[in-house]
Amino acid sequence: METNAPWTLADAWDWMEECARAADAASRGTTSWVPPVAEELVLAARASALSQWYPFTSHNHPRFVDGPTFWMRGTQDDVNELAGSVSFDTGEPDRSPVFRVWSGLLLRKPDPVLVLATPNAVEAVDALVRLLPAHDGESRPQ
Repeated sequence: METNAPWTLADAWDWMEECARAADAASRGTTSWVPPVAEELVLAARASALSQWYPFTSHNHPRFVDGPTFWMRGTQDDVNELAGSVSFDTGEPDRSPVFRVWSGLLLRKPDPVLVLATPNAVEAVDALVRLLPAHDGESRPQ
């Protein structure tokens, strides 16, 4: 890829997968509150309707926008964020991984609302897909 070429949707997803694999490798064998399930979640998201959005991560919340954001080459000033995300952590009481689906935007008012808590990444992604806005006839950038 050319160094100054715009960041494509495929580039963003490839980077998200690479980062998820690295995060999982770093958390294996630790007692972290973040279990090694990031790659599982990213692969489920990429195989869903979420693949039309540019992914990024804010802590342990994969989030999605409709174009390259300010830190990606080919930036757009007017990106729109999907008003939903999936977080994951080590749940209580058995410390098994749990995915939490949120409706709303993180760190903004009104506070996001918990839609679903599940141990299954595909179920979590399916719930987030149901939060996608109605298709407005415009295609998302590729």
